[in-house]
Amino acid sequence: MAKGVLHHVSLEVSNIDRTRAFYDRFLVPIGYRRFVSEAEYLGYTDGTLTFWFLGGRHHRIRRHPPTGDEEVVAEHLAFRMPSEEAVRAREAELTRQEIYPFFPAEPHPEFSPGYFSASWIDPDQIVLELYSLPERKAKARHRTRAATRARRPARGGGSRHPRRRTAGRGRASR
Repeated sequence: MAKGVLHHVSLEVSNIDRTRAFYDRFLVPIGYRRFVSEAEYLGYTDGTLTFWFLGGRHHRIRRHPPTGDEEVVAEHLAFRMPSEEAVRAREAELTRQEIYPFFPAEPHPEFSPGYFSASWIDPDQIVLELYSLPERKAKARHRTRAATRARRPARGGGSRHPRRRTAGRGRASR
């Protein structure tokens, strides 16, 4: 089976100038570069994944900010950082630039042992998370999944449906 790779994400925004000011400070320091900026759209890429922000249109989407009481914020973008220290450093730098976290940096062992994250809300109520997970945990999880796939019966024998996750498992933002 061919593997699909996420190539781009397009998000509707209400104000391109405000969006540019926010994402130049949020995305550029974590490895993305702004490669286009026009009156009605802008784009950032890391060479693999591209984010398009589209404005100047009749708005189809109206987002409401999270309340802080959610177990999981259903719609959010999560960026894996190399370490807890990297998450803390970005939080400190964004705070210096007066971009304050909605959920401050803290451990979330309820997601996975070693999971550490902070979340922000952009000008259009898009929730963004920076998280880290110790590499050994990620490698162990990969080995476990690979072993599970290896034990699955051949096509036509047994169920091929993946396990369903509960809402509170693997959440990336509160």
